[in-house]
Amino acid sequence: MTTDQCQQMRTHLGMCALDRLEPAAAVALQAHLDGCPDCRSELRELRGVARALRQADPERVDDQPAGPPPALRTAVFTAVEQERRRTRSVRTVRLAAAAAVLVVALGGAFVIAGQRNSQPGNNSQSVAFAEPPAGVQASASVENRNWGTSIALDVTGLPQGQRYAVWLERPDGSRMPAGSFVAGGEKKMSMQMAVGLPMHEAAALGVSTPTDPSPVLLAPLHS
Repeated sequence: MTTDQCQQMRTHLGMCALDRLEPAAAVALQAHLDGCPDCRSELRELRGVARALRQADPERVDDQPAGPPPALRTAVFTAVEQERRRTRSVRTVRLAAAAAVLVVALGGAFVIAGQRNSQPGNNSQSVAFAEPPAGVQASASVENRNWGTSIALDVTGLPQGQRYAVWLERPDGSRMPAGSFVAGGEKKMSMQMAVGLPMHEAAALGVSTPTDPSPVLLAPLHS
């Protein structure tokens, strides 16, 4: 995964440690964690922070805190940015920021929810796109998961700046969206996506523009 993608998942790591992610965000984060050992390690450390917070005794607090002030988030991330300039360890900075988000999310209350585990399935498949447009190279693989299907997609040669939608198509022709991306022209785009549709219920993997449902890329799936 790229650094930018890890940055996008940073807030989700803290919420995951608290088990407070919305279902759709949890699916996307699990797909990211499957391919990112750094973020998996970071999540383990955040869960250690969560366990430590659970040791706080609310009976010793005279007044129930009203929650963090609005300026706290800005102050936390300003401090993180200053730390980024002083250290060579990017991973340490990311961990500090994610831990700060976790504390802000608590809002002064130390409530640690139970953890959920999502184990990957054992059914993966490489797919081939039939008749891609001239100059376009694309490859993908899909893998069955407890929560649906994980999609790894590499694309080169689509018009730079054009937005594309990725989806799985059922045998009846209906589609389940898996996400979107902006093409980088000759720059290779590597994406990890997730969709809440079991792989055995999908007939094809496709890519199209938001304004035209006709597939730009289409690959049949065989369960």
